[in-house]
Amino acid sequence: MIAAIGLMVGAYIITRMTAMLTRPDSSKVVRVLCVLTIAVSLMSCLFMLTGGGAAKF
Repeated sequence: MIAAIGLMVGAYIITRMTAMLTRPDSSKVVRVLCVLTIAVSLMSCLFMLTGGGAAKF
C-alpha cells in the first residue's frame, strides 16, 4: 500500500513539473530544476517498482 501511494505521489510530481516546463513564462533555472525533479522522481518510482516493497500491492 505504501509503494502504491509513493507511485501516485511520484506521478503527481512528474505531472506538475511537466506542466511547469510547458509554461512559456518559466525561466531557464526553473526549467533545469524541473528536469532534475522529474529525473529524481522517475528514479525513485523505478526503485519502488523494483525494490522489495513493490510486490505488496
